Amino acid sequence: MSDLAIIIPAYKKIYFDQTLASLAAQSNKNFTVYIGDDCSPEDLSTIVERYREDLNIIYTRFENNIGAKDLVLQWERCLALSKTEKWICLFSDDDLMDSNCVEEFYSTVDVATNDFDIFRFNTVVINQHGEITNQGITGPQTESSAQMAYNLLHGRRGNSMPDHIFSRRIYEECGGFVFTRYAQGADWALSILFSRKKGMFVIPNAKVYWRYSGLNISSNAARNKNDMIGGHLDFISWALIHFEYLKTTALDITYQMIVEALRFNLKMVMLYHYNGFNYKQAPTLLSFYHDKLQLSYRESIRQMMEINGLSLPNVHTAKRVLVKLRDKMFKRS
Repeated sequence: MSDLAIIIPAYKKIYFDQTLASLAAQSNKNFTVYIGDDCSPEDLSTIVERYREDLNIIYTRFENNIGAKDLVLQWERCLALSKTEKWICLFSDDDLMDSNCVEEFYSTVDVATNDFDIFRFNTVVINQHGEITNQGITGPQTESSAQMAYNLLHGRRGNSMPDHIFSRRIYEECGGFVFTRYAQGADWALSILFSRKKGMFVIPNAKVYWRYSGLNISSNAARNKNDMIGGHLDFISWALIHFEYLKTTALDITYQMIVEALRFNLKMVMLYHYNGFNYKQAPTLLSFYHDKLQLSYRESIRQMMEINGLSLPNVHTAKRVLVKLRDKMFKRS
């Protein structure tokens, strides 16, 4: 039995062959590939068969599709396909890894002195053609959970689900993944949660290539923002509760620093990931800024105005609408 399970929740065919080819090219083959076909309308099994001789593959086709609505549950049922491997990598059906990723992982585990529960590779962003569009950010070799989260929320760290390898023990100890709608921020939550006790170790000399193709959930966030923004609010709500331990812990990162970082993160994600919000979502956002992120109604409204980039003639009209919403909410409370 191998020590590493590489688990692929699969649905799309277009880049799947390239993904399996990158696994077949690994210099160290001490891993098993588990593929959970999310009832795809495309023929994934034919591609799998091409790699039977090069990879130890266990392929399962599920009878129902759940990833479209609940990606975290799809992750969980795919992970449940694995056996007793000590280490888990939740990869994807369109990303790639350097040929020495597995080798570098095992080498790192052998020399890491802190018995880490979670490791990650630095990430490079590629497009639909496999061309590098962003070299990504190289993080420090080791970092505490709070330090990593603070920098991640400020956009100073890379982070995606496929670039992680974590222990089965920490997965079970933490009760699995953190649920958010459409898995928004769920990869960040995994990093934060699984690294709380021992921190994060970044594996050197190998990278994962995360594909931004226009076909995955992240690529379609702006088009589906009416549904997906709530998922990022789920993540922020979770983080606010998770980091309460900082209130009574003497660390270089304080709870208030995390709150301020979450405010900044929400604004940046709303601006650049979702490209603003629909005004039907205004009451929810106003309430969230005020109740969860501890901003006054005036400051909450200002943040929302900046997110949608309103021109001056429209600001006063929009502000009147939001003030009315605030007054109604205040009366209800």
